[in-house]
Amino acid sequence: MHVEITPRRFDVHPGIPQPVQVTISNTGTVIGGYAVRVLGADPSWVTLPDDEVSLFPEESRTLSVMITVPEGMTAGERRLSVQVRELTPPEESVVEEITLVVPEAAATKVRLDPMAIQAGRTARLNVLVDNTGNTPIHQRLHGQDPEGRVRFRFDPPVLRLEPGEHALVDMRATAKQPFLGNPVVRPLELRLVDPDYVPIAPPPEKKDDEQKLSRPTLRRKRPVPRIDDEAIPMIANATFIQKPRISRGPVSLLGLLLAVTVFAIVITLSLSRIVGQSAADRNLALEIAAARDAGAGTGTAGLGGTVKQLTSGEPVESVTVSVFAADDTEAPLATDATDATGRWEVGNLPAGDYKVTFRGAGFVQVWYPAALDAADAETVTVEAGAQSLGLDVNLGGIPASISGTIDGPDVSAATLTLRVPLSGQAAAGSTAGTPGTAASAEQGAVVMSVPVGDDGTFTLENVPSPSVYDLVVSKPGFATSTQSVDVAAGEARSGVEITLRQGDGLISGVVRSAGGPLGGATVTATSGQTTVTTMSVSKVGTFTLRGLPTPAMFSVVVSLDGYASQTVRVTLDDGQRLSGVGATLSSSSGKLSGRVLTAADEQPASGVLVSVTNGQQTVQTATTSPSEDSDGGKWSVSGLTLPGSYTVTFSRPDLAPQISALRLNAEGRIVEPDGTTLETARDVQMRSATAVVQGTVLQEQRPTAANPRPAALPVGEATVTLSSNTSTYTVTTASVPQRNAGQYRLAGIPPGTYTLSISRNGVSPVSDPIKVDAGTPYNKTTTLSVAASVKVQAVRANGASVGPGWIVELYRYDEYNRVVYRTGVTGQDGTYTFQDVDAPEAYIVQVMPVRGSTARGSKTISIDASQALTTKVEARSDG
Repeated sequence: MHVEITPRRFDVHPGIPQPVQVTISNTGTVIGGYAVRVLGADPSWVTLPDDEVSLFPEESRTLSVMITVPEGMTAGERRLSVQVRELTPPEESVVEEITLVVPEAAATKVRLDPMAIQAGRTARLNVLVDNTGNTPIHQRLHGQDPEGRVRFRFDPPVLRLEPGEHALVDMRATAKQPFLGNPVVRPLELRLVDPDYVPIAPPPEKKDDEQKLSRPTLRRKRPVPRIDDEAIPMIANATFIQKPRISRGPVSLLGLLLAVTVFAIVITLSLSRIVGQSAADRNLALEIAAARDAGAGTGTAGLGGTVKQLTSGEPVESVTVSVFAADDTEAPLATDATDATGRWEVGNLPAGDYKVTFRGAGFVQVWYPAALDAADAETVTVEAGAQSLGLDVNLGGIPASISGTIDGPDVSAATLTLRVPLSGQAAAGSTAGTPGTAASAEQGAVVMSVPVGDDGTFTLENVPSPSVYDLVVSKPGFATSTQSVDVAAGEARSGVEITLRQGDGLISGVVRSAGGPLGGATVTATSGQTTVTTMSVSKVGTFTLRGLPTPAMFSVVVSLDGYASQTVRVTLDDGQRLSGVGATLSSSSGKLSGRVLTAADEQPASGVLVSVTNGQQTVQTATTSPSEDSDGGKWSVSGLTLPGSYTVTFSRPDLAPQISALRLNAEGRIVEPDGTTLETARDVQMRSATAVVQGTVLQEQRPTAANPRPAALPVGEATVTLSSNTSTYTVTTASVPQRNAGQYRLAGIPPGTYTLSISRNGVSPVSDPIKVDAGTPYNKTTTLSVAASVKVQAVRANGASVGPGWIVELYRYDEYNRVVYRTGVTGQDGTYTFQDVDAPEAYIVQVMPVRGSTARGSKTISIDASQALTTKVEARSDG
């Protein structure tokens, strides 16, 4: 069997089916049956046209598995597995992993309450922020007004919201209050920005020379930072109607009242729609806030599971499922009914604690997982956006009763046992033996036992229902009689009749193989409706079948895993006790198994394709991963012809192929060249088919007076590029942890000749040709020259140093006054040094005492790679 999955990694969008192609090839020599299922996914996500297929030898078929994820699923990766299992020998199973990626879809809903407010110097509003997307948000609120007069404060200032969560933010808008006159209408704009986003403050208005001479110099207020970028849209707005401190006085009272009246009429007419919306939004905000405090309301969480019969495990349809708040089990928050497969699901729940109850006709009400009242129910806690879909329960019907009569020559002292049939099906038959023997182990679980009265009557009370049971009547010296009965929920079944037959026959013997006695073999004698089963005793291989009704002819079947079954026909006369019956089993098929390791580190190698063939029969499998068994790297194939010689091929794309020759004898053991035998094959060590390029990047340090010859140090964030004519590989050297600084590693490189290039800001790149071989790591240490730096000294017009605290900004030449490349603050000597700058490059250096000051100076500089440039910048006065 060979399985191919396409694609193995793909994006999925909620509600949109994504096809996954599963191609199954029958590499065997007989018709094979295969079952397909998806592991790790809710069954409701998966649609399979056919979950079982049959293939002729060398035939292939592609199944299209449709995967649909539900709405509200959070962004990120989900790993699922596609399992293909053979339904025919050798019954191998292949599990292939696929990765679903749910893309991020950020969405935010913001409301202001109220949308219009009248106040003096400060207005207080509530901001309701709701994360309606599928990814967490980490942002802060930014407010501004067109005139730049209002300053904003938010509590909390930064928001961290998971999908489905919301927050209530206290906003304060403050502006200088008019002293006299009419109210001032200030539109307020709200935006969401990244926490480290810095709005730009507009430069202060310049005064002309005449204004400077005619007016005294006043201290200018710092401009309010604002956002003019259209890429950050406004998400909410409101109106701040700012009242003056006092009226104009008694003289102009009438005129003022008239003006205010007219103004109020205009405001009322123009803002009536806004005020109406404000009331609706305020009510919505209060409802959502109350729902948040109470822990109830609409959300993105969900609950789900399956309901099955306690006795048979069959799904139960039309069971009512009710979900309650954990602290209030009177009124349900949501309800659902199970479908034909017993599944149920309730969505749109907020994060919180819940209890769930199940009611169905003919069944006892159960609280999850198996409580009879709410007080004993388990509390289910669900997070925002989470789907708890494993709430499975088993329902038992209202207890039933069974009564009837046992017929026979002597029914006194007989015992009636109620059992669950094997494999969930009724099985008529008879067994003998004492409790605890192998014979009793082959029967179904015992529900209850009662003695049979002298008149043959019996009654079984409180029988779990609905279900199918076996009624088993046994008595020493008699054949065990079995009758199947189907009991409905709460049914009072009567009139059941069972016949107890005389059983005094016996068959005994020995089970052997070519190597000696065989223990653990199953021995089953069948005659008509009578079936008796036992097992051969370990080491000696003996067996005994007791309580057989006579006269009768029996078919005795002896079976054991790994051996061909054998059937013996035996006829018993009245009361005959037959001994000396023998059965010799021969091995039906062989098995090969072993382990694969990687030669470099002798660690288990998972996912290695193992192909076993004798020229006519070919069997394939793959080594296990640590998730399948504790060790991993193991392989096993069965169903091999004995004796036989086999060629075993091991292959994996990143490892060099390896071939082993193994021979199995008639007993299924591996025969070594020296004649010794093994149970499993010796470990196989596989060499890598690719190379590893690794090393450390150092950088020379600039000499100082204290250290004139400094040693080169490891540096992180250096770009390492390995390229050939057809391929390019890139990695960055490590920065943390400190012990790994400067290190890099490129794995899975095909053998060949490459160019290894290393570059970093401020230095010229270094390139070397290298040759790499498969399975051999290539190590190299590269030293870069010292990085470029710019030392800026800010001076006044008279050449004196400006001293500490001046702001120094470094711009790329073509980004001046738009994007600051680096920034710093001068020290005591009025200097600041920019380390590790990009070079060669042209820059503009700008110095100023504070941001926004016109007392500033600038200078254009050009710097080469590894250059240590020192420049003076004169700061002009603002007059």
